[in-house]
Amino acid sequence: MNKNSSSILGLMRKALHIWAVQYHFVIPWRILKGYIHKYHTESSNISKYGQRFYDPENAEEYNKWLTFQTYDAEKKNIEVTLIGQDLDNVIGSAYPKQDMQVLDLSLIHTEYACIVGRGCHFYEMFDRYLGQCVAYDVTYFDHDELNAKGERYHPWLKPDFSYDTLRGFNYIGHCWIVKTELLKQFDGQPWDSYRWLLELSDQKISFGHISKILYGDTEPIQNEYDTLKAYFVRRNEQVSIEQNNDGVSARVYYLLQSRPLISIVIPTKDGRNVLHTCLQSIFAKTTYDNYEVVIADNGSALAETKQYFLEIQEAHPNVHVFACPGPFNFSKINNQAILEHAKGEYAVLLNNDTSIITSDWLEKMLSYAQLDHIGSVGAMMYYADGSIQHAGVITGKGGGFAHRYYRKEANVKDYMHVLSVPNDVAACTAACLMVPKKKYAEVQGMNEELTVQFNDVDLAVKLLNQGYFNIFLPDVRLVHYESKSRGIDKEHSAVDRYVNEVAYAQEHYAKWIEHDPYYNDQFDKNYDYMLKVGNGSN
Repeated sequence: MNKNSSSILGLMRKALHIWAVQYHFVIPWRILKGYIHKYHTESSNISKYGQRFYDPENAEEYNKWLTFQTYDAEKKNIEVTLIGQDLDNVIGSAYPKQDMQVLDLSLIHTEYACIVGRGCHFYEMFDRYLGQCVAYDVTYFDHDELNAKGERYHPWLKPDFSYDTLRGFNYIGHCWIVKTELLKQFDGQPWDSYRWLLELSDQKISFGHISKILYGDTEPIQNEYDTLKAYFVRRNEQVSIEQNNDGVSARVYYLLQSRPLISIVIPTKDGRNVLHTCLQSIFAKTTYDNYEVVIADNGSALAETKQYFLEIQEAHPNVHVFACPGPFNFSKINNQAILEHAKGEYAVLLNNDTSIITSDWLEKMLSYAQLDHIGSVGAMMYYADGSIQHAGVITGKGGGFAHRYYRKEANVKDYMHVLSVPNDVAACTAACLMVPKKKYAEVQGMNEELTVQFNDVDLAVKLLNQGYFNIFLPDVRLVHYESKSRGIDKEHSAVDRYVNEVAYAQEHYAKWIEHDPYYNDQFDKNYDYMLKVGNGSN
């Protein structure tokens, strides 16, 4: 549909189709009312603004969007010194400035310092937001790029603090504010603001993100491979760093500290051929040599399935089948499998309707799962036709939780390299998810009240609340033969179950629905990485 279309019926038809296919049942009226209201708001925005969203990669649309932005922060005085390599171009500032090639703290007499790249230009509303910086040790802002004519384009609408994303590229940028006290450790060093960010991020300090575009930059963010490599050398961490072709980002993987047993947990019920396809892909592709497969049989009744269980265990001693009878409850099945039957230090939750593409998938996932700060590790999943099924979860998308770049082509242009580097996300699907068993137990596994929907989001949120990060690995790839071939479930029990799980999620995760820390609030939550129009359509 053309994005400038104002047909409310067309918008509703699209919404109904997406929900029916993505969630596999007829939408009940209680949920449908919310969607009618949402699409009515969207239609009103079309009438008022001319379109449903603005494309940040389109300079004309971006500059049009800028005309609707408001900046309502109350200006508060804060003592800050601007420091950088060349501050002649910094405009609109009444603050003291110090040019430096080497950091010299003797020249800074304020509580806060503002690191300024040589291409940065402050916008007039910049100082209105400085007062918010006192709540944090380090504060950064959104920004856009400036061409030689001073024209604005390509906004960098950033996530909140993302430890692992920062190691993929300097998403924070060339301008940020820091307590001067924290700069003492770098006194006398050659100017290298990315190095300082990396080292500060390892310390127990607070990072704040002001989600407003407060400066422009004539120097695009570029790959800083040498700085990144030197950082890991200083930390005595052995990693592989592979630069991407975009000139900005790099993929970082950590050397395995050991080769522990990994338990691949697969719930199943009959569907012998589906399970066989999954298992054969594991056996044929997997290069990691210390894993077991734990099959949770949720009441298979067919003789051919039971015979297959016997055959597969005889052929592969590392395959174990256990009986898990009763009504389907994805959370309960996985809890029982991981906490009672799995012998590994790490568990991989894996749907039976998947096939492995990436041969070193377990090595890559373990590379991150072994790190103290990681809670869970997710993977890229494609449909059989090559379109994207999962690339991380956006909380609040569609009023609930949904996948990034859902149904987009595999070669879709990604925003801020989210399909190019390991990056922190709120959640990933449990169709393929690695979790350290100890951390899974720490948060008491999956919520068994959530039998089908949102149990993976619940697990992710519990891990986030414990201070862990959840990470998405775009180059761990699988095929998921999920809902493109499934019918729509019209059973009242399925509808009632879904309504109850939606109500539970909206009650317990309201904070996350309102704000996904890894998806900028200025983006629309129905159209991935598109700028909101007016009131938005969230």
